[in-house]
Amino acid sequence: MATTIRENTYVQVDERENITIGMAANFLEKTEIYRFRYQVYAEEMSKRFPAMDHANKLLFDDLDKWGVLLYAKAGQQIIGTVRVNIGRLIDFPAFWAKNLSLDRFQKYYGQNNEAKFAYSSKLLIAPAYRNSIAAPMLSAKVYELCCDQVQFGFGVCNLYLLRFYEQLGFHQVGQHFIDPGYGLLAPYVLLLDDIEHLRTVRSPFFRLARKRKLQNRAIVDWFYSEFTENSTILNSQLIGEEELWAFLQQRLAHTPERVMPILYGLSAEEARKFLHCCGIVVQCRAGDQVVTSGISSYDLNILISGELEPPCSLRNKLRILPGREFGANGLVEHPKQAADITAATDAEILVLSSLAFPKFRHACPAAADRILRNTAGMADEALYL
Repeated sequence: MATTIRENTYVQVDERENITIGMAANFLEKTEIYRFRYQVYAEEMSKRFPAMDHANKLLFDDLDKWGVLLYAKAGQQIIGTVRVNIGRLIDFPAFWAKNLSLDRFQKYYGQNNEAKFAYSSKLLIAPAYRNSIAAPMLSAKVYELCCDQVQFGFGVCNLYLLRFYEQLGFHQVGQHFIDPGYGLLAPYVLLLDDIEHLRTVRSPFFRLARKRKLQNRAIVDWFYSEFTENSTILNSQLIGEEELWAFLQQRLAHTPERVMPILYGLSAEEARKFLHCCGIVVQCRAGDQVVTSGISSYDLNILISGELEPPCSLRNKLRILPGREFGANGLVEHPKQAADITAATDAEILVLSSLAFPKFRHACPAAADRILRNTAGMADEALYL
């Protein structure tokens, strides 16, 4: 049976920004969260899901029936939310059990069918608070809820959010998949007992993790031996600036600033800092739809290796070359993607996240302005489709 956590008026306040974290305790609070989801997903991000209630401007689904809904408020206004479901393998819908690879993790427990897993989803923050403490506070509360019940915590996200989740201590795992309305999603997992990894990436969970009385190192060792394919993934929090630069140079057969138009006019030091601060290298399989038309862009994608399949209308006159951008530029503004773009072969993509760009822009304003001028100059059909 899925775990039911008693709904209460738990409140945590961050005095620096006057952000309050609480747990939805009644129908009205849950409805307020459903409405906030709709505002972010439908009205801001232009996403369209089968379960959307457009008449009442609400977004909810079956996982809400047994999930715990958390909110972040500034004053009386909701500025963030997240949901967590804690249950056994059989409690999760087949779609999520498959895409989270839960059956593979169940192998660790053998015949113990009562072992529980956590799946957090619908983490949303209002635009004005996306560089605030709200998302880490919500995520930390989820970690607290999971501490005494599970050893694996799962989630999925669009590619531009992978840096954020790796900062929290999650590992990419499994294969990308399409969820209607969301576009391409990447699964990830958190090992609640992997204290060393949480320390290394400076996860905000580390302070909570080291207080755990019972820590299971065996399950951490099992994960690394079972998921050996993860060894080829470049974790954005573990790779150094020089190491990333050398990797890109090896893949592109040139120094990146020579083949990436976005870097024109930058010094090598500025270019290295920008790519390391904002980028993550993502491995895609042949057939992955890496860009979905109609969805707002929150990143800028650069092909590193492999081949992409342009839209049918441009297939005879366009080839996207390694080092070149593709899709809509979402570093600052968030235009809708104009067309689907699919990986024709296994490919590597450098995803530059709009969530990381403000920090780089603050630290290196002249370099950031040059980057924006470069992207403005390249905004034509051949590159951005």
